[in-house]
Amino acid sequence: MKLVLYGSLSRKLGKELNIEVNGQKSLKEILEELSTKEPDLKPDNPNILVFVNDAEASLVGGLAYRPKNEDKVLVLPVAHGGRD
Repeated sequence: MKLVLYGSLSRKLGKELNIEVNGQKSLKEILEELSTKEPDLKPDNPNILVFVNDAEASLVGGLAYRPKNEDKVLVLPVAHGGRD
């Protein structure tokens, strides 16, 4: 699987990672493992969006989805702000 990280998420791990998965791990498990190096990748982080093959992850089963090696997974940080 190709994992593409955007913005601040790519600082410690790089922009792209190729991970052999063959449907053996869920997105949640993969993100939990990666969060040991980049804490913002924790699966319960409400400030990230996950896409699988250009579709929001909830459309393919959410974080329970088990990606295949040919899948492309994008993780985007949600940027928000406002005025005081």
